[in-house]
Formats: sequence, C-alpha cells, structure tokens
Amino acid sequence: MSIFEKKYRFTSNRHSQRGIMALIFGMISLISFFLAAMISIRSKGGMAERMGGAGIFALIFGIVGLVLGMMALQEPDVFPILPRTGFGVSVTAVILWLAVVYIGIVGI
Repeated sequence: MSIFEKKYRFTSNRHSQRGIMALIFGMISLISFFLAAMISIRSKGGMAERMGGAGIFALIFGIVGLVLGMMALQEPDVFPILPRTGFGVSVTAVILWLAVVYIGIVGI
C-alpha cells in the first residue's frame, strides 16, 4: 500500500433531520438571547415588556431544540455530530434564559 492510495469508507449513516432542527432552534434561541441582552443594555432596561415576550418565545425555541436533540440522539444509524451540537446549544440557551427569568423574579 502506497502513501498516495486513498482509503474510502462507505456507511449507511445519514444526518438526522431532528438533529439539524435542534441545532437551528438552539441557535435561534441563543442569538435571540444575545440580541435581547444588547437591546436591553442599550435602552437601560426600558424595553422590559418587549424583551420579556421575546425571551419567553426564545425559551420555548430552546426547549423545543432540547427535545429534538434528545430525540435525535436516540436515532439509529445517524452521524452524531449534529444531534450533539444541537443538544449542547439548546441546553446552553435554556440555561441562560432560565437564569434571566430567575434573576428577574428574585432580583440580584
């Protein structure tokens, strides 16, 4: 075998549709978190109602991404990178949003 000979490995694995959707929902929630934080900081907390409503929707997106990521991790014969990434991004987004809700209820 020479060093220029290529090795190919063919598998029947595919990318999980649920994993892709989990990544998309998680990214939407995470981007919404950072945008809401920037807007809230720039307005010095003056847009609390609007940011609160956007935050609830983004939290729901994160939870949907979390559920889709868990379902995608259980699928057989799929490449695991997208479900794992989607699950991780969704967990991060949900934790950040829940921290904001907790700080809003309890105060700092």
